[in-house]
Amino acid sequence: MAVERTRGVAIEPIGKPYGKTVGVAILGFKALETTRNTLENHLAHGLYGLVDDAVICYQSVRDEDRALAEGLGVRAVGRSENLGIQSGFRWAWECLDTDYTLILENDIPVCVSPESMRVQLETSLRLLEEGKVDLVRLRNRFNPGEQNRFASMYSRFWPLRDIDPRWHDTEVLDRSPAWKKALRRLLRPGKATRWCGRSPYIERRPDLLFPRYIRRIEEDFFCVDSWVLPWTNQCTLISKTLFGRLLDYADAHPSRHIHNSAGNKMQTLETPLNCLWWRRQHFRIGLPEGVFTHVRKDR
Repeated sequence: MAVERTRGVAIEPIGKPYGKTVGVAILGFKALETTRNTLENHLAHGLYGLVDDAVICYQSVRDEDRALAEGLGVRAVGRSENLGIQSGFRWAWECLDTDYTLILENDIPVCVSPESMRVQLETSLRLLEEGKVDLVRLRNRFNPGEQNRFASMYSRFWPLRDIDPRWHDTEVLDRSPAWKKALRRLLRPGKATRWCGRSPYIERRPDLLFPRYIRRIEEDFFCVDSWVLPWTNQCTLISKTLFGRLLDYADAHPSRHIHNSAGNKMQTLETPLNCLWWRRQHFRIGLPEGVFTHVRKDR
């Protein structure tokens, strides 16, 4: 029998003080052990107890996928076809009837303590409600997991000045001499400016280094202008209204340059959104320490 409501959901919902609802949707596609690891991690940390709805959305759904969700007490929906990332995100967005959405992929577990998770999610929602940020990126800045290149990209153009003590060599940094980095900035000033937005992923006080684009709005919580920081598919807390607007833009402006790990021609959302339009919106992107990492157990 299908689970109608995820186990433990809405025990202490973070949106309750504001009269708002928050939902989590996990986009699933095969990779049974990766999905198992992620769902068990979420349940162990009590993530679903902080939100009003939680659902896993299976693409190319199989019997073993449904059995896993049912065995763990997680509400699941499924489609027989593979929609890809962009259309899959829209489907996941449609599966939530909440004021705010946090759409994750099936390889995004929590990497901090339950206490830290709660505090960061509560702070993120409060700042969204206060209108101080437009969206919040929740991938951990110092334990990002696989396939992360933010600090390394930053280090290609900028010298490392005050590395945060939480930095644990999670990426290979560019160790070129200062004169070579200065030359790169001279030759490619636009890219150098945009990549300064990656500085919070390694610098202790990026707001002092790049005050035009980065502000510290609370202790260990930065606000970064979207002029210098791209959209990411991983771990973004955002109002359902704004996310719908982003999806509509991406659908109306498909990219001719598709880069995805599956090697197909399906739109990825990141490619059409990360353009001049995104930068010109000057969205205020919240950056706390971060709650989630990226872990795959199978492909």
